[in-house]
Amino acid sequence: MTPGDLPIFDQTDHGIKLIEEERRRIARDLHDGPAQAITNVSMRLDIVRRLMDSQPNLAAEELDRLQQRVRGLVSEVRRLIYDLRPVAIDEVGVVQATVQLCERNQHDWEIPIRVEVSDNISLNIAPARQVAIYRMIQEILNNVHKHAEATEVVVSFEQLDQNLVVRVVDNGKGFHPDSIPEGHFGIAGLKERVAFLNGELTILSAPGTGSTFEIHLPVYIGTK
Repeated sequence: MTPGDLPIFDQTDHGIKLIEEERRRIARDLHDGPAQAITNVSMRLDIVRRLMDSQPNLAAEELDRLQQRVRGLVSEVRRLIYDLRPVAIDEVGVVQATVQLCERNQHDWEIPIRVEVSDNISLNIAPARQVAIYRMIQEILNNVHKHAEATEVVVSFEQLDQNLVVRVVDNGKGFHPDSIPEGHFGIAGLKERVAFLNGELTILSAPGTGSTFEIHLPVYIGTK
């Protein structure tokens, strides 16, 4: 039985579970990023206060460094806000939104990320499904960045009959798909997201060979 065949109450419970998992991801990103950085800035400001009278030059230099750090924090918070609801999906669709995501990640992570789109692809996809597809690509890319140690990533879109096929391929260190490494929490959630959309997820990887994430989704049928 697929999620689409579940009774309405089970579907609702599953949807709530996915929402809660997304909230936990956001909380984790806030804790690991801005929250820790702000704590560090606060501690360094205490040091600056103690230096102001005895070593004003050092205090001024530290304030300059803190100012740069705060500017970086503002950019990071803006990125997290954007990730909550990427406006580009509503405006230009999932493919172009993914291009923008990859361009931003390429700049921030300093990893070449290429997007390839087949000529026959149709964008007649329900908006909610486009957001779900974007989230899955985002999760895969985050895992690649955190764990793969890749120097190149390719994201591709292809239409096969009534299915959208999304692939994310990296040349990183790879892993055993049947034994998810510690810290790869996003993969379990990714599998649930794909199953909830009646799709299929295939992960091809082995140590030293890179990884391929391939998602098949029946997005062109009954997309209302």
